[in-house]
Amino acid sequence: MTDGSEDRYDLVIVGAGIAGALIAHRAAKSRARVLVLEAGAEVDRAQAVSSYAAAPISKGFKSLGAAYTAAGAEGPEHAGGGGYYVQTPGHDGFKSTYERVLGGSTWHWLGHTPRLLPSDFRLHSMYGVGADWPITYDDLEPWYCQAEHEIGVAGDDAEWDGVHGAFRSKKFPLSKIWPSVADLHVTQALRDVDIAGQRIRVLSTPSARNSAPYDGRPPCAGNSTCVPLCPIGAKYDASVHVRKASKAGARFVQRAVVTRLIADASGTITSVEYNGPEGKRSVSGTVVVLAAHAIESARLLLLSGLANRSDQVGRNLMDHPQRTMLGMAREPVYPFRGPPATSGIETFRDGAFRSTHAAFRFSIGNDGWSKTGSPLADLRDAVLKDGLFGEDLIARVRERTTRQLRISCSTEMLPSPDNRITADGPADSLGLPRPRLTFSVQQYTWDGLARAMEVAGHIYAAAGADVPEPPDPKGFSGAGHIMGTCRMGDTATTSVVDASSRCHDHPNLYVVGATTFPTSGTANPTLTAAALALRTAATIVERLASR
Repeated sequence: MTDGSEDRYDLVIVGAGIAGALIAHRAAKSRARVLVLEAGAEVDRAQAVSSYAAAPISKGFKSLGAAYTAAGAEGPEHAGGGGYYVQTPGHDGFKSTYERVLGGSTWHWLGHTPRLLPSDFRLHSMYGVGADWPITYDDLEPWYCQAEHEIGVAGDDAEWDGVHGAFRSKKFPLSKIWPSVADLHVTQALRDVDIAGQRIRVLSTPSARNSAPYDGRPPCAGNSTCVPLCPIGAKYDASVHVRKASKAGARFVQRAVVTRLIADASGTITSVEYNGPEGKRSVSGTVVVLAAHAIESARLLLLSGLANRSDQVGRNLMDHPQRTMLGMAREPVYPFRGPPATSGIETFRDGAFRSTHAAFRFSIGNDGWSKTGSPLADLRDAVLKDGLFGEDLIARVRERTTRQLRISCSTEMLPSPDNRITADGPADSLGLPRPRLTFSVQQYTWDGLARAMEVAGHIYAAAGADVPEPPDPKGFSGAGHIMGTCRMGDTATTSVVDASSRCHDHPNLYVVGATTFPTSGTANPTLTAAALALRTAATIVERLASR
């Protein structure tokens, strides 16, 4: 990638994740002069695969950031990941991480791309909780279609058209990813089964993963390493649009940590200051876009003292708290082949219950009990605890690992001003305060998690599977879905950006990505972030063209 050498651009973008890369590509195609500043570095896929393979295992797992250590060798200001921010006194703790690399956290996402539901945009109006968005599902639907075609989403049109009212105006660009044996087992077991008064259906999960050659990338080969990375590039990551934007003329500066935005008396952003490979620099843009995701974009605005008339910058941090129930099928379901999950249950993503507890969606795992470190843990226990070897060892591991099932839920959170980011953590090597996080899970979400595990138990019973150990009733994990902190809304006194993602207080500053979500819903946020980014890109391109 090339480094920027001039100081004045039509568009300056902070962050080269999926939102920043999509906007850079659209703007560069329109012949705008585009500069993208990225704190991380370009990823060499082969090197990342080798780094991850060689990374040590701790408690049965490897760090998601292990593949990208080399890219951030200068220190945490460039490496990002779980160790970058400071864990702080929130009661439950924020458990999701991110990456500072060229392409952003799509370098360690699973690739699931369901849409939000129409009701997710009208949560307060319909159920009296949370907030409403200033846009509707209908407003965003054409952009969902564009996003699906840009990144290459595989899905089943017949299954998904009309789910909870979410109509589709165009087909998925790719047919669905093939179901796993576990998917087929659960699907057959739940046929004509009602749980909690609902008829249960298993649907293939839309995925940014090629089921056939697409956009110069190969189809999925079932390598089972989707998290953190696909070794062949069949799973989309934002480096795809980084390359497209660069080819269209956008300039990228890597290892460029933006330190401050400066505004004049009218609120117009006049310069963007950063520390880069050539030291401290300052550039300006007719339009400036923050695309550094919910933690870093909010921190930068707080450090700059900008966009906070509403006192909402940094507030309303959300994730999708997850809980997993492990089961043992009575016949082999052969996990550990193909992507970690390819199907799910969408039944409980909406309903009148949302007035009292959180919605949730289920993923049917195709990775056995990997959450406990299996199959390595099974092998270790068979050898060290039971003293097995030879044919007895092979038989034990085969009998145990082939029958493992997993059902995981991702659960809705409501926006809370107390779940927040502040820019007052310990200084990093650049002298900048690290982000400090305060986070706790509300009872609304705890009740949803409890209900989800109750339903999961019924699903296992219908599937004839045993549950050796119920999940911890107070335990949860992070989904890696970092949302909120610069909420979208109609008024400058209650939100940070308007319906076009433009800051109320700054006429040439836009904030994009899941950062602007007023509510979380239950869908993985990346597709919605991409759709919003494309919608904002159209606004920016039109604005630059009309000068």
